[in-house]
Amino acid sequence: MHTHYNNYVQCFSHTTSRLKHLGRSGGSLSFLRFAFIACIALSLFLPTDTEARPEFATELEKECSFCHLDPAGGGPRNRIGEIFEENYFEFPEDFDMEAVTEEAKEVVKQLTTSLDFQTAFIKTTHVDEEQNAIASCNSCHSSIDRFLLMQAEVTFNAQASEHIRLTLSNNVGTTMNAFATVDAIPKHLYVKVGQFRLPFAIKQKDHNILVREGYGLGSNKRDVGVELGGSAGKVFYNAAFFNANNAAAKGGLGTLGAQLGPVRAGISGILEKPGEDWERLIGAFLTASYAGLSVEGEFNFGNSSAISSFASDDINSKGYYVGAKYRVLPQLTVSGRYGLFDPDRTVKGDASQRVTLSAQYNFMENGAISLFYWANLPNADRGEDNTIQDKGTLRQLQGTDQIILMSRFWF
Repeated sequence: MHTHYNNYVQCFSHTTSRLKHLGRSGGSLSFLRFAFIACIALSLFLPTDTEARPEFATELEKECSFCHLDPAGGGPRNRIGEIFEENYFEFPEDFDMEAVTEEAKEVVKQLTTSLDFQTAFIKTTHVDEEQNAIASCNSCHSSIDRFLLMQAEVTFNAQASEHIRLTLSNNVGTTMNAFATVDAIPKHLYVKVGQFRLPFAIKQKDHNILVREGYGLGSNKRDVGVELGGSAGKVFYNAAFFNANNAAAKGGLGTLGAQLGPVRAGISGILEKPGEDWERLIGAFLTASYAGLSVEGEFNFGNSSAISSFASDDINSKGYYVGAKYRVLPQLTVSGRYGLFDPDRTVKGDASQRVTLSAQYNFMENGAISLFYWANLPNADRGEDNTIQDKGTLRQLQGTDQIILMSRFWF
């Protein structure tokens, strides 16, 4: 744990020095950058009596279905998950887990509804109205200061029978999830049919992680197909067959991993043919949690065309991210992440790097406010700016930073 902590502090030191350098020409905005970094850094040393659980499933050594309606995790919670959330992600001292578990088995909600609203204000360190980079659901890069509705999602879960559940969610007029889940062998095998998020590596909420965005695997991406998954002892697994890029049914995915105490690790692979060539992607991942601090890392690499080898010379693209999260108080969490994505190893100057620092405060039971700082590291080897078509990518490679203030309310 101390090694991860030292690395985290070193990352803060590097980022702070970089922000000070940028601040020489940033005026009042440079002060805001420095103040934000200082607040997060100071909050790491605040005393706390509460044992935090950032990687809940790992630290509790429970399956995702222990707290969530979806056995794959995420989305609306069952009664146990509701109690966990209501107590700021800890169980009350008088919590009788066995009694509530039995009650949850006896009382089945035929229909549950959840709402999730997220609105962001994006402040860029360099306003350029002519550049016309507009933040959207696919990327938060913006050449102007603006508000953005990030999410307005309603989800319905209907328990059709003892072993079948139906899920439907819609976000600002776009259908996100629309699938049926069959609990074929409780805990050991579920089957999901319909439109869903591909279960690749670590399940992330942030769709702006560089490598995930680069490979088209952000949290806002969906495809249609069949998913199977479950666990046996310490081993977990899943497989999916789907339409590649929502076109022909030429996609396959598989994951195999294990959980040993507070450590969860595994490997995922995708083989698909969205066009003329086959594309392959491999991802190795690891998460760990101890005494309020959680760390995670994922390394992905891929190739395409007729090549089936993953030898070093045959890899077309690669990317990774490493991060740490610390729950200072039950309502306050701070985190940091470093990410890199190189979309084409044969092209010099197209790799993106970013340090993301954030703090989230749950100011009420169903409300939270988050502050993000994107420290985009410039690529000095990039091509001429007028040759880069995507303006969001251009701002990333230029090293234009952003501050994002986000509010979230849910039910």
